[in-house]
Amino acid sequence: MTQPDHLTDEQFAQYRTRTLGPVELLEVDEHVSHCGACRDRLYREEQAGTQLRGLKAELAGHLEYDQIARCADGFFPPEVAQHLEECDMCRAEVDDLTQFRAELNSAPRAPIQMPARSIPWRLAAAAAVLLAAVLTVWYARQTPAPPPGIAAIPRPMAPAEPPLSVDQNEAVQMALGTHRLERAPILDRLVSKREVLLGPPSDTKGFELGGPIGTAVIADRPVFQWKPATGATRYVVAVFDENFERVVESPAVTATEWQPDRPLARGRIYNWQVTATIDGKTIHAPTPPAPEARFQVVAQETADRIETARREHPANHVLLAALYANAGDVEDAGKELDQLSATDPPTAARLRQSLK
Repeated sequence: MTQPDHLTDEQFAQYRTRTLGPVELLEVDEHVSHCGACRDRLYREEQAGTQLRGLKAELAGHLEYDQIARCADGFFPPEVAQHLEECDMCRAEVDDLTQFRAELNSAPRAPIQMPARSIPWRLAAAAAVLLAAVLTVWYARQTPAPPPGIAAIPRPMAPAEPPLSVDQNEAVQMALGTHRLERAPILDRLVSKREVLLGPPSDTKGFELGGPIGTAVIADRPVFQWKPATGATRYVVAVFDENFERVVESPAVTATEWQPDRPLARGRIYNWQVTATIDGKTIHAPTPPAPEARFQVVAQETADRIETARREHPANHVLLAALYANAGDVEDAGKELDQLSATDPPTAARLRQSLK
């Protein structure tokens, strides 16, 4: 079949209603992809603008939880406001969260089931209907043709974030509903009080440890840090188990941090100290009245659960802070709240109170 300069009215009508024969449909598709005039006419007659905006919103992804929470507090950055105008699903989530918070603040009640994000069935139906008439036109208008002889490289779409698991959803609901992060029982064994120093104080100037102290850690090779001791030429770090048996010891180092080269056993509590050498003499930290420097390396199951959440929901700082706090890792829980405060300062401030 020899194509004329432009499609006839009959071909336009049959193309829109998908009643062309297979061979002619392919030929008309080819013509539309190369003919700007016919493509523009098809676009106008299809009145696809509204459909395209909805489809573009679905293809571009959806708002993260932190963005939805900020909108529920009344903060609408221009790009987020534009997205809400085009995306019914995200707009509905903002409305649901706004209502959820209003109900929580009105009177004490049992936790309300928060809506779980899901992919609506309308997306599949809309994509199927618009695949030939709309998607072809949109990509033809938006994507410039590659230079002759160079193949176009398709742009991969970002993978959709999976929904929260039952346990993850419960952790988020608990944190938002009670305005608290659950305190890990292990902290009662890790946080020790300052000791009472008997006798006159020592004339030797000591130095302080940085961490980990009074917390659990996710890494089985934690980084030990301390403040410099005046005049010190070297430091040695020693790590002990609960029976005060030496587990690992560093070589002499001049830096104020050290990481062991082999992992510590998970699920166990440890105690550590640093010995500094000054003018041929040694001083230790911690020394009374400073508390013991205790920490725990979390169990493998706990570490895996947190790593999965970090990989699948990197921007859900409420979830990650709740998981860290539940494991006893107050330091990393605080870091997640630092990031949350950039988008939802009131929630971050309330949750931080429970870490003290």
